[in-house]
Amino acid sequence: MNESIRRRGALQWLAAAGLATQVPAMAQPANWPSKPLRWIVPYPAGGTPDSTSRSVGEQVARILGTSVVVENRPGGSGLIGVRAMTAQPADNHTLVYLSSGHVTLAAMPAPFDLLREVRLVTRISNSPFVLAVNAESPYQTAGDLVKAIQARPGTLTFGTAGQGSPAHMAVEYMTEALPGLSATHIPYKGAVESANALLGKQIDFTISVLGALLPNIQGGKLRALAVTTPARLAALPSVPTLAEAGVPGYQYSAWGGMAMHKDTPDAIVQRMHQVLAEACATDAVRAHVQRNAAIMDVTDSPRAFVAAVEKEIVNERRVVKRLGLTG
Repeated sequence: MNESIRRRGALQWLAAAGLATQVPAMAQPANWPSKPLRWIVPYPAGGTPDSTSRSVGEQVARILGTSVVVENRPGGSGLIGVRAMTAQPADNHTLVYLSSGHVTLAAMPAPFDLLREVRLVTRISNSPFVLAVNAESPYQTAGDLVKAIQARPGTLTFGTAGQGSPAHMAVEYMTEALPGLSATHIPYKGAVESANALLGKQIDFTISVLGALLPNIQGGKLRALAVTTPARLAALPSVPTLAEAGVPGYQYSAWGGMAMHKDTPDAIVQRMHQVLAEACATDAVRAHVQRNAAIMDVTDSPRAFVAAVEKEIVNERRVVKRLGLTG
């Protein structure tokens, strides 16, 4: 399995999970914040990025003694929301939620330079993915689905949150591991819309973030065929891993994190990191992340987040080129 798949695995970042309580104290920048914070989520309302942003935002508001206004700006595989911040002058009060899908966008031959266009603040969490079909689907196992795809190349469809989104890459990595596997990609604006398409039988399958599908899996409307983690998940103990299901060595997960405008002063970026780390250490946020079957994964500094993303872009660029993905 290629290096890029391994780097997506949650295990390599588990050591960071407890770092939120180790952030050194730092004086708050003078007269900041002076107004409510604007928190842009480049994905639809109701999905895991949205709910996580609102959960963390509530704690940030409490810590800073101000309000946090969450604004959903979906589309463009997450790029529209980022542009909503970068197109305006820095006001030192705007944040945008990022996902590992933005790394894929930055690795494509497109006019988006993640490391230059925003100031990375911190990674927040890491989320496993699940291969799922509608509960009325004839495919009972991942093996059944793979055989059907191989028997009718290009006929079966899968939904994602857009070209180059983590869900898209998760499927591409599976097809890379199983040569000859070919299904038709149907992009949507977010994981929620993709999940709704699966519920409505408009697509045949998806590999999506577990938090977006888990309620409908538990409610019997969707069928989980496999998880993308190295080991089975406590939330779905009877569901095998994709490696167990016949995709040797497969691992995949995606992170969520926060960034600010590229012209935000260092002192405010550092203070925002401290506040986010403190918010993520609260019982309320930890409980929320656990309910979404994700892993708390706070980087110990903005610089550490930048270093991690730099490596990811290098790895992803190689994979994107091999797959011929374009922005």
